Amino acid sequence: MSKNWMRHFELQLLDKDGKGIVLSDFKVVFDIQKTAPQSFAGFVGNFRIYNLSKNTENRIMGNEFAKIRVIAGYDGLEKTYDESDVGVVRDINPETIGQQDGANYGLIFNGDIRFTITGKDNVTDSWLLLQCIDSWEGHLSSVTVTTHAAGWTWQDIVDQGMKDYAPWGITKGAIPEMPPTVFPRGRVIFKTTRELMTDVSRQCNADWWYDNNQLYMRPDGKYLHEVSEAVVLNSNTGLIGRPKQTMGNGVNVRSLINPNIRMGGLIRLDQASVYRASLSSDEVANSPGRISEQNTNGNYTVSGTVNQQPASVSTDGDYIVVCIDYHGDTRGNPWYMDMVCIAKGSADMMNKSTLGKLGEVQ
Repeated sequence: MSKNWMRHFELQLLDKDGKGIVLSDFKVVFDIQKTAPQSFAGFVGNFRIYNLSKNTENRIMGNEFAKIRVIAGYDGLEKTYDESDVGVVRDINPETIGQQDGANYGLIFNGDIRFTITGKDNVTDSWLLLQCIDSWEGHLSSVTVTTHAAGWTWQDIVDQGMKDYAPWGITKGAIPEMPPTVFPRGRVIFKTTRELMTDVSRQCNADWWYDNNQLYMRPDGKYLHEVSEAVVLNSNTGLIGRPKQTMGNGVNVRSLINPNIRMGGLIRLDQASVYRASLSSDEVANSPGRISEQNTNGNYTVSGTVNQQPASVSTDGDYIVVCIDYHGDTRGNPWYMDMVCIAKGSADMMNKSTLGKLGEVQ
């Protein structure tokens, strides 16, 4: 099991050829918003880097760099080696880097630099702010122009969309099986690829988004097995405080930064640790009868005439992550992630004010 000990942080700025600089040793304050596409389907990150040299600052402001990669988590306790291990070569699988010997760090943001400004907190502390969005170039620029002959399926549409995203480095992530319907008439498509993916997601009742230059879709009420196994969260594994049930906006969870927790993935909580929400006085006063809880598909819901339904609480503690906000300060206290989660198998619909944090983007 990983140990949440010794923060790990890397910030890489890359040019269009993949070459760049690493600014991991500077004070960096960051926040990253990851949310499903009630608005824009990408993830937004703000990174404030302190006390850079004028030369480095000018290179960044001069648009030398186009991409940003951020890796965060924990190095864990340093491993103690036996004397016989000295000088012995050990093979390391690249896929397990950051996830072995008690470490737990990984990529939490990979996006395009969109805006940069400079400023000062005081006489001595200057900063440069990078505002970035995952997969923004492809989101804006990719267009699908094609004709499908009679006999096309929605899988054909997905495959075409991914071909059109390829020049911008956007690849296929976890996408569910498409409806098997075969259409008897041909179809002409002339639209942006993002509009095409919105059409596809509606056909399978799914949310979709970009993450690490990959496209993901999550059907309503389902979680993405391909993203990760269920991550157990408790006080020993990074849970901060108690999860809180809200009125119709999921269950709010805060934990230390854990790159294994992903959008569309699953976390597992102790059901008894969830702080329950109470009904308002008006709801109780206006109810024509007694209000009670019922177990529906393994989730507790409120039965009776209730205008504002509390979010479902899972009886087995399994929740799907539908929104993540990261907050970090490499020289300060913040180093956590806030999550909005819904009970696995529930029919909860998220409030637009919760998921639509980024505003409408056409």
